[in-house]
Amino acid sequence: MALVNPTYVTVDMVDAQSFMRLSQRFRVMGVPMTLVNGQEQVVGAVPEDALLAKIRQVATP
Repeated sequence: MALVNPTYVTVDMVDAQSFMRLSQRFRVMGVPMTLVNGQEQVVGAVPEDALLAKIRQVATP
């Protein structure tokens, strides 16, 4: 998705141990934790198709 629309996809990686307030704000309970559009969380190492499905779910009106 990032390769198709690079201007629409941004990624930030945060060390949950170093930024405890941020971890608490987003209720990080496991890593990796992917937050999609600030709405949906995907916790753990999930297959690529599952992550893509969640991204499409959030991105589709």
